[in-house]
Amino acid sequence: MTDDALWYEAALLVGITNAINVVADSPLQSLAPAETGPEAEQVFAEIRAFYDRAVPAVFRRLGGDPGYLADVWAATHRAFSDNRLTRRFKEALAFAVSVTTRSPFGTTFHLEEMKRLGVGERGVMEVLGVTQMFSSYTKIADTLQLESDMHDIAPVDWSPAPGGAARHRPAKA
Repeated sequence: MTDDALWYEAALLVGITNAINVVADSPLQSLAPAETGPEAEQVFAEIRAFYDRAVPAVFRRLGGDPGYLADVWAATHRAFSDNRLTRRFKEALAFAVSVTTRSPFGTTFHLEEMKRLGVGERGVMEVLGVTQMFSSYTKIADTLQLESDMHDIAPVDWSPAPGGAARHRPAKA
């Protein structure tokens, strides 16, 4: 597992980034603002210290459920803290994820964080260029319905999902 630690760290970051973006980009403007109590305010203080700014709207929205807020914040803090990958690198990865998934919140937020952590315009453009390149290759492969050249390494698991019907193997040509 230690050989794969970087990949697990990156995967956690991607998952948390997507989770936050889903909440932040949801059309929740018609809901009443979340009422917060002392437990949420304690978490908000940690968030303000970590980001050196006001609490982002996504966390304020979650503040109405202090337990959920604390869980999401703990996962976010763990995912974005320096470990084997630096926080600056993680913000660049989160920016790439947000651009690729077309998240207005995530794109703006992680771009601001990259800049705050010292990434200049050339660095931002490099991240954007790499993101565009891989996104384009993926779109081409999807359009051509190419089979992964790694299918022998990790074959498709055809067993059914819990409670679901078995998936059928496609016929070989």
